[in-house]
Amino acid sequence: MASFFRLLLLIACLPAVVTGTAELAAQEQSQAEIPENPLYVDPATRDFSANPDLLDRILSSPHGYFRFINIPFSQEVCRRFSEELSGAPSLNLHGDAHIEQYAITDIGRGLTDFDDSSTGPGIIDLLRFGVSLHLTCEALGWQDSADEIYAKFLNGYTSVLNDPKIELEEPKVAREIRAKFTINREGYFKWVRSIMQPMPEGERDSLITAIRPYIETKLAEDPSLKEEYFQIEGCGYLHMGIGSALDKKFLVRIRGKSDDPMDDVVLEFKEVRDISGIPCINDGREGDPFRILLGQTRIAYQPFLHLGYFRLQDTNFWVHSWVDNYKELKVEKSFKSQEDLTEIVYDIGVQLGKGHIKHIAAPLDLQLRRAQLRLLASHSDDLITACRTLAAETVDAWEKFSASVDKTAMKN
Repeated sequence: MASFFRLLLLIACLPAVVTGTAELAAQEQSQAEIPENPLYVDPATRDFSANPDLLDRILSSPHGYFRFINIPFSQEVCRRFSEELSGAPSLNLHGDAHIEQYAITDIGRGLTDFDDSSTGPGIIDLLRFGVSLHLTCEALGWQDSADEIYAKFLNGYTSVLNDPKIELEEPKVAREIRAKFTINREGYFKWVRSIMQPMPEGERDSLITAIRPYIETKLAEDPSLKEEYFQIEGCGYLHMGIGSALDKKFLVRIRGKSDDPMDDVVLEFKEVRDISGIPCINDGREGDPFRILLGQTRIAYQPFLHLGYFRLQDTNFWVHSWVDNYKELKVEKSFKSQEDLTEIVYDIGVQLGKGHIKHIAAPLDLQLRRAQLRLLASHSDDLITACRTLAAETVDAWEKFSASVDKTAMKN
């Protein structure tokens, strides 16, 4: 599957000029060794013992690995494009835009999961999504169309920068998924119980105490809610996701508007991830929860309810509610045709084009939109080339990661 990307990577590594037999031999010997790849993460530097399923998902495909390396990927984009980004405008960033972040829910559709939101150069989202698209096309055998489909994404993005009033109908894939939604509250809460991992009583008590400021703020924001609404009916650890799988998370079931257990509400508490190692973004202070809350309210077509945050044991956690139906797209399962993929890609381009600008420069939105359009007009070819190269390096890093895991298993 990775032969196409390996070829691109090898071509990129060939020396421009060969000055002698000794130098050529040295270069060949160097290339025979594992080359330096900034997207490679040594599996020995991560502890997968508490979440072996995460390791399986990373090993399953280059895209699974790609989801795991978001921070190293963003760091590399900052490094490679440091000159171009020196004068780039600061936009709202999703921070981890990829195909499998697109979800269809009871309240809407579009990119979700804003753990890595911040503000900074839009190229981070544009390249992150572009590499995801290349890996998707490679997995589906459509690699020859990857550039063309990425051009549709950029077209959606630039079209809404030119006309922010553009509204799109829900893509066909999303409509088909939504048509299968059902409401089965009993089954839903049974599933929630099955993924809610036990936690010590002392930590449970600490959690209940810590969320008190969050509850008081929610009651102040919405006077129609009563104190009993946030009465905790159950809570536990949550171990889900790929990029966020190693972050600390809690799942909490609260009473809701009545004593009927079928109208209870499920809240997810997620540790605010430290993204301060990404040099070209404006991450705020370390652990700032508002970068996530603002990212969701500005970029999501429909933000989740009960957004907020609290502090537990010197760590900030952000909060949002769950919905009954939530279906993320899957690279190898969701697309029957290139047309299906292209429609989703265009929709994401429009969503990011709207969200990148929303509220961050008001009332000077027009100036910001035009500045971003000028930047894209100057560097669109660079984006296309970078997507190919970074996709190739992602595959290469995944292969090294997989080989390192195999070697570790053999030693053990």
